[in-house]
Amino acid sequence: MIFFDIDGTLIDHASASAAASLVFFDRYPGAIPYPRDEFPAIWEEILNKHFDRFCRGEISVWEQRRARMRDVFGAPEMSDDEAVSRYYAFVCEYEKLTRAYADVGPCLEQLAGQRLGIISNGAKEQQIGKLQRAGLLQYFAVMVYSEDVGLGKPSSSIFLEACRRAGDPPEKCVHIGDNVEADIVPSRALGMRGIHLSRPGYSPVDPPVISTLHNLAALLN
Repeated sequence: MIFFDIDGTLIDHASASAAASLVFFDRYPGAIPYPRDEFPAIWEEILNKHFDRFCRGEISVWEQRRARMRDVFGAPEMSDDEAVSRYYAFVCEYEKLTRAYADVGPCLEQLAGQRLGIISNGAKEQQIGKLQRAGLLQYFAVMVYSEDVGLGKPSSSIFLEACRRAGDPPEKCVHIGDNVEADIVPSRALGMRGIHLSRPGYSPVDPPVISTLHNLAALLN
């Protein structure tokens, strides 16, 4: 089976998150203790800090969302209800802005007839929503999310569960992702064919490496 990561691979998370973070910043004038022009990068750093804790199984998906809000506002005393309310204020904007990369639809069409799957660290409901809004959900027969196994990538557990659900041993599976440490290193360690999608064109790992999904079908063939 051919597995794909979602954010940074199929869906342009970075652009949507940066744009939504500025709308969010403007919603709370004077309440966020960072310069507006620096906020998208700071937002992503805070997001990744707590999301990585969730992927390691240290906190729940909602605990990481609340912790993110408390850090963003510099307000450790913020109540759970207020943190959740502010999270939804962000995610409402973010979900309206998520889009598939231009090369995704043509790539999946080229792979028609192949068995395709998803291995994603993102929250299941949110990630399925992204795929659905982008018109991609119907392509995938097997989908495994971090909350399904209690750990996210780079844990071997999520890759092995995906292979188990596919009914294929790891050495018969392919995984395409944009993150070297989360996608490529662990998938290759299990014997999967890990293909690094590096949209900027640079990769610190050995081939196979592609800079666009337009090149995936030819590589697989």
